[in-house]
Amino acid sequence: MTRVSPSAGSFDEIAEVFDRFAELVGGPLSEYLETVFLHGDRALDLGCGSGRHSNMLADRYREVLGVDVSEPMLEIARTRRPRPNVTYQQRDLGDVRADTDGRFDLVFSVNTLHHVSDLEQALGQIRDLVVPGGRVVLVDNVAARPAITRRWFIGAAVRGLVTDLVRRRRPAREAFELFRLNTHPGWLDHITTDRFLSPAQFEQRYGSVFPGARYQGLYFARAMCWDAPE
Repeated sequence: MTRVSPSAGSFDEIAEVFDRFAELVGGPLSEYLETVFLHGDRALDLGCGSGRHSNMLADRYREVLGVDVSEPMLEIARTRRPRPNVTYQQRDLGDVRADTDGRFDLVFSVNTLHHVSDLEQALGQIRDLVVPGGRVVLVDNVAARPAITRRWFIGAAVRGLVTDLVRRRRPAREAFELFRLNTHPGWLDHITTDRFLSPAQFEQRYGSVFPGARYQGLYFARAMCWDAPE
């Protein structure tokens, strides 16, 4: 059975950092999701984190299940984003199965699947969780190289800060806050252990399980949208 790697557990130590970081940089992703989230009966958020996207899904689906391995992240979700039609559970995504949890009109995951031990098996399990005519939306980080160094991330944070200030993309106070989050030691410890697919590898490996899927680039991420045959 596919399991999320132990590195995903490092979110326990940086739950607050990640939640605020996602709030500051999540605009482009949210705009994309507005175009692919439909309406329906049941939705599943695999790796739901602090519940930001489960909260979006709650406006469109009668029932939402959000699962994550990090209890501190889920505690933020339950405290800050409680919804009567959302259930948050501490579970490995590999434990969500059609025979025990049923199938869903939408299966969604963002920035989680690079943590799984067997990507093809995880993608196959996700495909089995969607109802005929349902939709799968998967988003994950990509990079030209599998591993990115600490120096590179710090340099990118510096460049981002300069651009934010020069172009006035965000208020100065917010720009410096984002820089501090980008260079937080716990965040750097986590992200430098991640291993990424290239954009081409993402489309090849995801496309082998979801033929005919549509793709879109989202800065350092790649998004896939696939509609299950009726």
